[in-house]
Amino acid sequence: MRYTTILFDVGDTLLQVPHPAPVYQRLLARHGCELPLARVEHIVAEARRIQDEHVPCWIREDLTLDRDASARRRALHVDTIVERAAVQDATTVRQAFFDLYVNAELFTLFPDVMETLRQLRGDGYRLGIVSNWEPRLRLLCAAHGIDEYFDFAVISEVEGYAKPHSWLYRRALGLANAPPERVLHVGDKLREDVEGATQVGISAVLLDRQGTMSTEYRPRISTLTELPGVLRR
Repeated sequence: MRYTTILFDVGDTLLQVPHPAPVYQRLLARHGCELPLARVEHIVAEARRIQDEHVPCWIREDLTLDRDASARRRALHVDTIVERAAVQDATTVRQAFFDLYVNAELFTLFPDVMETLRQLRGDGYRLGIVSNWEPRLRLLCAAHGIDEYFDFAVISEVEGYAKPHSWLYRRALGLANAPPERVLHVGDKLREDVEGATQVGISAVLLDRQGTMSTEYRPRISTLTELPGVLRR
């Protein structure tokens, strides 16, 4: 095999990142707070505005990441939603929101993921993650039953850098114990994934699930089930 290790982005590569308002609406309803979807969408917009107003800079121009600022943004987001929704048991609902980010309700697994990971493992590849995500990412992967497929994970909020910073990809090379020419990265963003990986010599496959990216970059796939074929070629 040309490659020994395959790296994956997570958001919109392995897990779909949705508009959260409908899921938030269901969570609030389970705790006795039934609101129209339009009201929940307004609350989400308010939460994002307050995040940006109070903690505007958590990723610096040099792509270093302030872990504490990122955590504060998350807390502000949840606290604003709980406050604006006027829930009765704020402590319980607040915890429910934090739990939501690591269970399988909000971020959903794309249907092509499990089959692809299983095949790659069966073919003898080591698998890793390189993702801009919060520190609990592996708990989220475990909730979807995919964490066991990964040998390691490089997570922005753990490392203190955001993709496409080369630190994250160099860190992945170290954990893979492999030279860059033996490692392949798969992700859905040109800058964060393709440019980030290739700047340290890692080859990259661009995942364009909607087939709408205006780029000539190759290799480009529309589903992860195409990946084993790309590897064979």
